[in-house]
Amino acid sequence: MELFMVEDMDPSVPKMGGIAAYSRQLLEYLANAGIKTTLLGVHQGNGAGSNEMTTLIPIVRKPKYTGYEYLLKLMIKTPFLNIPPSAIIHAQHPGYMLPFSLFRRKNPKILTIHGQVLDKIRLKRNKAVRFIYEKVEAFVFKHIDVLIVVDDVTREFYQRRYPRMANPRVLPTGIDLDKFKCLDRNVLRLKYGLKPEDKVVAYVGRLEREKGPDFLLDCCTSLARLVPEALIILIGDGRDREYLENKASRLDLDRVFFWGPKEPDAIPEIMNCIDVLALCSVYEGSPTVVKEALACGTPVVSTDVGDVRQILQNEHTGRIAPRDKEVFANELAGVLLDDNRERARKECAAAAADFGFNRVGARIVDLYREISGVN
Repeated sequence: MELFMVEDMDPSVPKMGGIAAYSRQLLEYLANAGIKTTLLGVHQGNGAGSNEMTTLIPIVRKPKYTGYEYLLKLMIKTPFLNIPPSAIIHAQHPGYMLPFSLFRRKNPKILTIHGQVLDKIRLKRNKAVRFIYEKVEAFVFKHIDVLIVVDDVTREFYQRRYPRMANPRVLPTGIDLDKFKCLDRNVLRLKYGLKPEDKVVAYVGRLEREKGPDFLLDCCTSLARLVPEALIILIGDGRDREYLENKASRLDLDRVFFWGPKEPDAIPEIMNCIDVLALCSVYEGSPTVVKEALACGTPVVSTDVGDVRQILQNEHTGRIAPRDKEVFANELAGVLLDDNRERARKECAAAAADFGFNRVGARIVDLYREISGVN
């Protein structure tokens, strides 16, 4: 069984983000399972990229690049790549599967969809880009063997849009439970400069429109009135960062801090420092960050997106709130003022126990064997 993964990542340069974490963990799982993989990825010049079990074929060779640049070079290079007709192609985005749908018709293909990609395109791109994407998506979906979706909402969305398509496989994202676990909260608060009395709300993700950081800032005035010692930290980067920083200054939000992007290994430590994670997204699939927070003993307040309602089992693990700043602030305050912190910590960690990536990896390998005919 030969496997080619398609993702714009450099294995030697870990980066934040759910899709990046998913791809990185899948590569690690495959390596541990003894399955050699070729990654059609990126070489950013910081490391070898390839190892005994993973061969990196760089589509882009530069420290900074865009998804469009990666896709363009992938289109140019795909016809000339040495890919056997029986090799499985696994991509994480419909656009990245386009070159293989055009030039590698015989290869078995698996596409994983992380949420309703079309909604993201409609929200962020102009009409021309939306039109092109819709055509690309429809074409690609006709030429794949298996569609994996990470939640039932996404499955229903694509079944309505493509009623003739074979039933998608629902396979939620998983997390690394060896990294995301309960650690010494007091030691880590000292490390990151947080006081014992601080009531800390964290946002972890891209600072972009569809993730809702703007909405979180709108909630801060109400939250400060309910919990004066509340402190909000935003971790991540994105095209809206400058706008958000200016807005926080304009609203005089002196207990809002932008910590910028962090190395993936720092995220479990930060998750252990905070009191509640705020997920404010307009849409999601099966958000990895929610599971990571729970594994670190941290409850979540979230908008009703993706499969979050199924993940948050009770008030100790988190709460679902509408996109209303007063209501959302009230829910955050409810978690911050909960006196039974230790119970919440234990219930959150217990709720995350079923989200280990090993289960996800095993089911993906089963799919590989199914479509390749290998037992």
